[in-house]
Amino acid sequence: MAVRATPPAPSLAELADRYVTLPPRALHGVLASLALVMLAASLDATAVGTALPRIVTDLHGNDLYAWVFTIYLLTMTVSMPVWGSLSDRFGRRPVLFVGLVIFLVGSALCGLSAEMWQLIVVRGIQGLGAGAIVPISLATIGDLYPPADRARLQAAFSSLFVLAFLIGPTLGGVLTDTIGWRWVFYVNVPVCLAALAVMWRYMPPLRSAVE
Repeated sequence: MAVRATPPAPSLAELADRYVTLPPRALHGVLASLALVMLAASLDATAVGTALPRIVTDLHGNDLYAWVFTIYLLTMTVSMPVWGSLSDRFGRRPVLFVGLVIFLVGSALCGLSAEMWQLIVVRGIQGLGAGAIVPISLATIGDLYPPADRARLQAAFSSLFVLAFLIGPTLGGVLTDTIGWRWVFYVNVPVCLAALAVMWRYMPPLRSAVE
């Protein structure tokens, strides 16, 4: 009986060269959507700072104010590797959609909070969603662009954290002084909805090349 030869496993160089080709319009739409949601997730770590005095006054939670920052960053950081692993297994698109929906719902609930403990709980939920946005956005760039462009684009996306640090406090202050601190969170809702609509139309499933 003939023995069928097993094809050799692809080398790391071959895996690095694999990427999904999309039409330019679809590629630009997905890239812009990823940039928007990644900036929104980054801004939520900085814009809340200038809104916090008003939040503490309205919700009477001076003894708990530090948790508004801490819980978001904690759940975001802890969940990142979990989301990344899930996206390797089930595909970037569905896992990113789940994370975006969690972030969107968490943002809306933050704006609706009536007490400080409620805000802290839903900030944790919001951080869980943000934990999916950051690693999957960077991984998606690796799936959509050839090696020559990946490093440049991933570095540009990483610089969104710096941009959020620079404009976040100003944006939070402007929103708080004009239409209220709740809009620091509500502004994420239309951003996420627009990104979901574009990704639903253009973004392929995308799985890790190493399986």
